[in-house]
Amino acid sequence: MEAAPLAQSNAVAHGISASEVHTVLRRHQLVDGFDIVLDLEKSHGVWLYDARSESEFLDCFTCFASWPVGYNHPLLQDSTFQAQLRSVASSNPANSDLYTQEMADFVEAFATRATPPGFPHHFWIAGGALAVENALKAAFDWKARKLGRTDLEADVNDLVILHLREAFHGRSGYTLSLTNTVPDKIGLFPKFAWPRVHNPTIEFDPDGGLANDIAAEEARACAEIETAFARHDNRIAAIIIEPLQGEGGDNHFRAEFLQALRDYADAREALLIFDEVQTGFWGSGKPWLWQHYNIAPDIVAFGKKTQVCGIYCSERIDEVENNVFQFPGRINSTFGGNLTDMLRCR
Repeated sequence: MEAAPLAQSNAVAHGISASEVHTVLRRHQLVDGFDIVLDLEKSHGVWLYDARSESEFLDCFTCFASWPVGYNHPLLQDSTFQAQLRSVASSNPANSDLYTQEMADFVEAFATRATPPGFPHHFWIAGGALAVENALKAAFDWKARKLGRTDLEADVNDLVILHLREAFHGRSGYTLSLTNTVPDKIGLFPKFAWPRVHNPTIEFDPDGGLANDIAAEEARACAEIETAFARHDNRIAAIIIEPLQGEGGDNHFRAEFLQALRDYADAREALLIFDEVQTGFWGSGKPWLWQHYNIAPDIVAFGKKTQVCGIYCSERIDEVENNVFQFPGRINSTFGGNLTDMLRCR
């Protein structure tokens, strides 16, 4: 396939040559990435330009599925956008406490064009794992208050999160207890022993048909879920699932199973969290993968293609007073996301 023409470049002077990049980095950090040097100026569209070999490569990596429009998209090169970008990139305000017109423009655009109806609450942060982390904190707070534990000094260590095998939800504190793909990402780090159940994934034959007894797989998962709810009676704060497991093996679930999770969450007073950090923001052809099934969760964690990360949450959180979207400072961060990412997303 013939490569598209290179984007017009305004050459940037670098103190370190492309041939020295890996050598310099190895002196100060682990370098286990690709054996190329990305040229941010010459990369364009789906073409990644290696400054060292002066070669183009079709980008099938897309920065871990976080690069939705490719490199140097024409709209991102627009002079008006570039002027706005320079303005917000020159500062890094604490968006959680210092509000700007730029932030309001982004929040309004996201809430009205990306967030589906019925999800009035939003929270912004840098990093997909921390988006999931704060979804879990919102669920723990909600469940604790449901149980009448409104004293902030109350013991809530018996609350747990139900999750699936082969899940990847991040590598931060809480999420590390959920992720279980490969040992090198979780081994030798202390974790919570939260209930983990079978993931009833679809196996496809070469023609796209079912190759396994998916109903039996789902029955096994539901039996394990029942056991978990019995063992942790009224202590499961949330059920979390990637509606399509990415790192776990491109694992797909049927709508019937997602509906079963919705039913369990409703019947057992737990929140249903969909981790759409990888699938969300039109990665599936719709804004959110769950919309293909029309099975709405209570909280959605997003990131990657949205550039800025975070969660949006349904009105179910308002079943308790002083939830994390009402009580100041319960979930927060210094920067509350990043204006540069917000502008790029908008």
